[in-house]
Amino acid sequence: MNYKLSNIASREKIRDFTKVDFVYPYLYKPKRKINGLKEQSICVITQENPNQIKQAIWGMLPNNYKGDWRKFQRVKFTLHVNKKEIKKNILYKEAFLQRRCLIIVTGFYVHKLIRGRLENYLVENKNLEPYYLAGIYNVTNDGFITCSVINTEAVEELNTINNLYEFMPLQIPKIFKNVWLDNHTTEQAIDSLINEPYYIKLKVQKIAS
Repeated sequence: MNYKLSNIASREKIRDFTKVDFVYPYLYKPKRKINGLKEQSICVITQENPNQIKQAIWGMLPNNYKGDWRKFQRVKFTLHVNKKEIKKNILYKEAFLQRRCLIIVTGFYVHKLIRGRLENYLVENKNLEPYYLAGIYNVTNDGFITCSVINTEAVEELNTINNLYEFMPLQIPKIFKNVWLDNHTTEQAIDSLINEPYYIKLKVQKIAS
């Protein structure tokens, strides 16, 4: 899976989409390309605080971790987690049940290898509005939120372009926002959202490197 997201929405547009407010609004800056290979912050709504938008570090660390983000990423790369791994790995299984989050984006990137060259594509909502990706999170010993994007199988419309990955980020439609974040949602209901996902309409555009 590619390690770049996009969020070009204004604070006002994000507030209108989510119906909640930023805890620290001036920390948010729209970014066309969020490169996960560097330590980057992204907007999240957490299960613990579903009425707040917070900044989280993309790339999950163990809960109550005390060490350096970059050092841990060299041991275990956690920008994305495949839905099949989420219940098997010690880093993810507790977070899946207790610390789910929604990651707010306007797009993600994929690549296509053609005739020995890479082509780059940005996958956005057809109306260019923000949308939610499914995520899980932990909190470090000094209080920082760190999160991972949950991946699912790529939809057919992406497979015609994307020939390097079999997966894409899992989307959570607005109507299931509360289900995903509710502490009382059953594991069976969460499994259903992951295993039988609903997709928003996507717009794919070729972009320069």
